[in-house]
Amino acid sequence: MELESLINNLIAEIKEKANPVSIFLYGSYNTPEYLPGVSDLEIGVIKASEKSISKILREIAEKNSTKDIRLRIYSYELSKLQNGTIDTPFTTSVFLRHNILTSKTVWGEKIMENLPLPSITLIDAYREACFSTMRALSGLFFIRAGNLEEAYEMGYKACLFATLSLEYLQGEFPIGFGNIVNASKQLKLSEEWNNLISYAYDLRRNKIKPSTEEMFDFIFKVMSFCNQQVEQRIKAELIKGDRVLIT
Repeated sequence: MELESLINNLIAEIKEKANPVSIFLYGSYNTPEYLPGVSDLEIGVIKASEKSISKILREIAEKNSTKDIRLRIYSYELSKLQNGTIDTPFTTSVFLRHNILTSKTVWGEKIMENLPLPSITLIDAYREACFSTMRALSGLFFIRAGNLEEAYEMGYKACLFATLSLEYLQGEFPIGFGNIVNASKQLKLSEEWNNLISYAYDLRRNKIKPSTEEMFDFIFKVMSFCNQQVEQRIKAELIKGDRVLIT
């Protein structure tokens, strides 16, 4: 089944079973960087009530996912979207800003595109840097469990999103891994870290398939990059106090 036909079928099923206000696509699918089998196909479902529809959406996603289509369908409560209080493990302002900038409504009210963009502060950047360190740790656990595919994903995301945290300091909010890599050239990083970023981007694009030993080496380097370079640079700025980096 072609992707467009699948999406149309998903919209019909979500409308029937979840009674949404709006359905939108977001993330890499709406950018040139969507890679079947690597990228998630992310669908947001906006509901008006507090009643949970997560189980319904999870079942729809599991039923329709394939090797090349990794479906992720999440629900969002309308009032919490509008007042910026959504429940997420990610840094809320960063998560919302990214979703708004990459969203495309495919059914119902055009809500996401009309939400105000949250500001990004220095504390937000520091939280993101620390979260990247935890992603790298997750990658290590996946290697130890023998799950290299998940380790690849956690590894490149940890490296590239940590790089993005530094780019916030420059007032930049690039969308897409390629743009993160391009913007990193302005960060005045050492050759070692620039090479690490390039390696992570190659991993993201399926240009390399590191062995287990190579992944151990990569993950430990990413950890060092996150906590010795990125976190330390942002922490040095935080000493002067929090401030808005991106409005």
